Amino acid sequence: MENEKREIDLVDVIKDLLGSIKKLVTNIFSFLGWILRLIYHEKIIMIIFCLIGCIAGYYLSRTKIYRAEVELRFNANHDAYFYKNMVDPLYNQCKYRDINSIANHFKLSEKEAANIVNIQSFYYVDVLIDGSPNYVDYNGTYNALDTSSAIMPDRLRLLVDCTDSTMFKKMEKSFTYFFSENPQIVKENELRRNQLNEKITATTNEIVMLDSLRKREYFVRKRDVELSTDKMVVVEREMKLYHNEILALENMKQQLVWDRDVFENGVCFTNHFEYNPHPINNKLKMILIFGLIFLTLGFIVSVIKVKKDNVFTYLNKDV
Repeated sequence: MENEKREIDLVDVIKDLLGSIKKLVTNIFSFLGWILRLIYHEKIIMIIFCLIGCIAGYYLSRTKIYRAEVELRFNANHDAYFYKNMVDPLYNQCKYRDINSIANHFKLSEKEAANIVNIQSFYYVDVLIDGSPNYVDYNGTYNALDTSSAIMPDRLRLLVDCTDSTMFKKMEKSFTYFFSENPQIVKENELRRNQLNEKITATTNEIVMLDSLRKREYFVRKRDVELSTDKMVVVEREMKLYHNEILALENMKQQLVWDRDVFENGVCFTNHFEYNPHPINNKLKMILIFGLIFLTLGFIVSVIKVKKDNVFTYLNKDV
């Protein structure tokens, strides 16, 4: 009896499940049918909105816009937050077409500055905190509360949109000028270079001193001190020790000279601006995007028109 009851219960469950699925499929097809009828009856509104969207997309794609990116590195004693706060106001100046300010910041003519339509900066995120960047935070998804990752403090990703792709050749110098106009960066960079020169001089003097000492040990002491086997071993060991120290100091000096001469300014670029030769506002792409957006708006307007009585009734309800 119990087995028969369980079988009956299982059959009822399967019947209920199949009935629910059938009802769901029926409702979906009914809804799709209602949408098709709505589109057919309100086709004029839909066509008008779609045409408006296509025209808007065509209009916005008349002027081709090119995009380029570059990695910006810092040599002064400030982190990525400081430099991002310097770059961010440029976004609003481009957005509101403050051409005069852009031209002054970048030492460009107003005609050249008018070609710049967008400037943005983004953080590099170090996921494992191992000193190497893992991704660029284009979407602002980095969580400052996440202790397993960190923002790279010594670099930013710059993004620039221009209507003239030849402008990217000038943007590197323009950004260098932009940062060089900040007196704090200039002062700190001069201090950094002076400190490097002092370190280079001190390292050079120490190399000369060790080299002189090595020569004295080899020529003078070798001649004057008793040449026993044990003492010769001591001399040879001292010789090798000086050699390693001098080599380490030479490497240190080369790195200091590199930092001074290659990273001459407060900021530098790891490469040139890399831009896509294809415009980001492709004509067909813009027409399709805006056509679909306005088609969706047309559909919403059509739904409101058909269901306006229900909408007004709902809006007139007491809260």
